[in-house]
Amino acid sequence: MTTPPTWPHTPTIRPKDRKQRIESAATQAFALRGYHQVSMSDVAASVGISAPALYRHFANKYDLFKHTAFGIVDAVEGATDDVTETTVAAGAPAEERAAALIHATLDSLIKCRGTGEIIRWESRYLEPADRASVDQRLAKVYGRFSSVLKELRPGLSSEDRALQSRAAFAVLASVSMHRTSISAATSEYLRSASQRALEADLPETEAYVAPAATGIPSTAKREQIVAHSIDLFFARGYNLVSIEEIGGAVGITASGVYRHFESKSGILAAACSRAAEYLGQVTRDVFAAVDSNDAALDGLIDAYVEAQLAHHKLLQVYIAESTNLSDEERERLLALQRDHIEEWAGLLRAVKPQFSASEARCIAHAGFHVVDSLGRVLAWQDTPSNRARVAHMLRAVLGV
Repeated sequence: MTTPPTWPHTPTIRPKDRKQRIESAATQAFALRGYHQVSMSDVAASVGISAPALYRHFANKYDLFKHTAFGIVDAVEGATDDVTETTVAAGAPAEERAAALIHATLDSLIKCRGTGEIIRWESRYLEPADRASVDQRLAKVYGRFSSVLKELRPGLSSEDRALQSRAAFAVLASVSMHRTSISAATSEYLRSASQRALEADLPETEAYVAPAATGIPSTAKREQIVAHSIDLFFARGYNLVSIEEIGGAVGITASGVYRHFESKSGILAAACSRAAEYLGQVTRDVFAAVDSNDAALDGLIDAYVEAQLAHHKLLQVYIAESTNLSDEERERLLALQRDHIEEWAGLLRAVKPQFSASEARCIAHAGFHVVDSLGRVLAWQDTPSNRARVAHMLRAVLGV
């Protein structure tokens, strides 16, 4: 019997862009599902390779995660560095440099669509030195906006300059937080909204006085568990908080917590449901009290800013931690979040009928991100002065 010839083995040829494909797939996964919910096997499967092949490029999941976070910052930092150097070298006036900075920043962030949640929320899971590096580089980007604003408006106070430069950037960064389609008209509107943030005249600030504690804490253990969990989730992130810590904050054992909730995820679901119900009630109250679309939008702006500053821990947990819920609960709450966006988008279209549905959604997202960013700058200090200033900036961005 003739033995068939043995042909030389042809080695598998790895695509030259495999590492780039891995980083892209990981970035989308981390942004959509959160760092703790994504495994190396998940990323490998999405690229169509084995897990061992993935480890040829990245030492572990944290190494891959760090690369995705740094990649997003690289894109924005590089774009702002380039345009600043080019316009300064050309001797361009401050107005032209501001416009070029806005244009380049938006272009770089459009390329990061749907990945901004990594920086906004998941970057808290970076190791301290890496988190500090991300924060420092973002501060450099914010500084680009602040520097050009100082030239444009030298009489502006440092407090106003910090708020307005951050708001101008937040308008543009909002495109990285969602996946709604962006038309050329939407891009142009966002650039003009960013410019309006730089040009706004904010109300006078007032000295901050911490509000006196009012009321008494609930004696119901279930309520205490939810309240303390919200504080812990906000401060450290859901995945770094244990049932034992929650019980300790309430003054009961872990088994005592389980008498009220089946799991930590159940506590989070209760908190998120509360937040969704609260935002829904805020919107319904505004609509019930007015008789025109303009008045409704005006009232909704003030009510939304008040809600975000007064209940920032609850609402931040609601947005940041939904990836940690069960699939069914997450879908239910995501539907409520989409409904909230649609409420704003519909009202914006009623007031500004030139907007398409997708344009209105993008603008609503921009407004939300401005409020979120300014809340962080103000350390979430809930005062009448801060409410007025954030609401004023939101109106400027929305063009109302």
